[in-house]
Parts: sequence; C-alpha cells; structure tokens
Amino acid sequence: MNFVRKVANSNILASVIDIPESLRNKKVEILIFPYENEHVEANMDQKPKRARGLLEKYKNKDLQALENDAWAKAAVDKYENS
Repeated sequence: MNFVRKVANSNILASVIDIPESLRNKKVEILIFPYENEHVEANMDQKPKRARGLLEKYKNKDLQALENDAWAKAAVDKYENS
C-alpha cells in the first residue's frame, strides 16, 4: 500500500481541516493513506433488514380490543385519588 508521510508546520493545514488548539503553531506529522472502504460498499448491495412482522408471534387478538381504552384506564387508575 502506498502512503505519504511528511512533517510540517500545522499552520499549512489550517485552511484544509480543523486543527485543535493544542496542535496549532507546532510541527505535526501528516500521514496520507488511500481510502479503502470495500466492506461498506459490499454491504450497500444487500437489501436493508426490516423489523416488520418480527413480533407477530406475540400478538394476542383477545387483547387488541382493549388497547383503545388502555391509556385512559391506566390514567384513571393512577390519578383518581389525587
């Protein structure tokens, strides 16, 4: 793999990247490597996974009718004596 290594004053980088205050006006080592992101590009070809239907096996049709009033009943139970 080819790369570039250079020692230079950090002031020459100030117009290109944000330099932390602790590194300003100092000599820094600059390393440049080629960008190799084959792993991410390979995953881009795959379809994203969906969570739809994942909890289907836990569905209870008998309790679905009670869901519409569940929050109201819980609020009354909690705050009726306040």
